[in-house]
Amino acid sequence: MRIVFIVLMILLAIAIAAVAALNNEIVTVHYLFGQAELTLFTVILGSTFAGILIMVFFSIYRTIHNYIKSESERNLKRELQQRIKLLERENKKLEEEVEKLKKERENAAEKSRAELEAEKNKLEEELNKQRKEREEIIEREQTELGAEKERLEEELRRQKQEELRKSKQETGSLEADEETQSPPKKSFWDFLKR
Repeated sequence: MRIVFIVLMILLAIAIAAVAALNNEIVTVHYLFGQAELTLFTVILGSTFAGILIMVFFSIYRTIHNYIKSESERNLKRELQQRIKLLERENKKLEEEVEKLKKERENAAEKSRAELEAEKNKLEEELNKQRKEREEIIEREQTELGAEKERLEEELRRQKQEELRKSKQETGSLEADEETQSPPKKSFWDFLKR
């Protein structure tokens, strides 16, 4: 594209030079503070060179301006890339911290579960121990109550027998005593003991 532009500029310069060469007449050029007589050839070439000079200065200005702009854009791009790298590093650090915190939380949860399970087992063992103790106490009390009941029943039988004997002695018939004597009755508790 640039080569095409240069070729077109060369062709245009040749065309202008040819037109200027064909015009050798003298013309009066009026300035702001005066006037001068020059050939038309000189005026055309002077105008062309003045235009080229203005375009060169404009092109230089544009090039410098574009260079400064592109330099600032490159600096901005470099700075943004550095910030991106910094943010990526920070992001990576934060992700590692998040993973670390997750692991710590999982470990803490696992530890809490284990402690709760151990506490639960301990409480269950204690509860079972207390149940066994209660059952043993109840069984012992039932045995004691059964023995006490038998003793009281036996004592009651003896008292009844003594009362019968006394009443028979008073009536004087010992034979009637043997006939009325019956075998000891079995109680409800004797049935349960079997």
